[in-house]
Amino acid sequence: MTRRFKPPIYARTHRGTATWTLNLGDDERGVIVHMLDELRVLLTEGDADGGPTAAALQRLFPTAYPDDAEKEAEYQRLMREDLVKSRLVQIDTVTAALDGDAPLAESDVVALMQSVNAIRLVLGTILDVGEDDEVGAAGDGGEELEAERHLYAFLSWLLDWIVRSLQT
Repeated sequence: MTRRFKPPIYARTHRGTATWTLNLGDDERGVIVHMLDELRVLLTEGDADGGPTAAALQRLFPTAYPDDAEKEAEYQRLMREDLVKSRLVQIDTVTAALDGDAPLAESDVVALMQSVNAIRLVLGTILDVGEDDEVGAAGDGGEELEAERHLYAFLSWLLDWIVRSLQT
């Protein structure tokens, strides 16, 4: 007997309305919620003045004006708080969605996509993943960062399926 693969997220359309179903186990959901909690701490308690936490968040808040320090400082002053607030709303949305088994709306799936990608960006910074690196093969962290590489690969796989499900 052949077993059919069930993707981690898939869309269903009924009478023109699409809903999404998450096919993740409790352990997988727990890992994502834990990572979202850690991201929340980084966003709310991180140091904006260039410390190690700021470096981990670098890819979440890329430089808008690389050639003009004054414009860049003004942009960060005006936009950073709004960007953090929007990420926190996404985290709340995703945490609530992962806590239940109800079908998801498109806005929930978009929040999931953006949150999973945000975690990947932070992990990618920690692992020093470049544009040409293969998933899970980044950096010289040795065994001490092995768990982070596996997590990065899992989140990349999940993100791929989330994007696929939104394309249906």
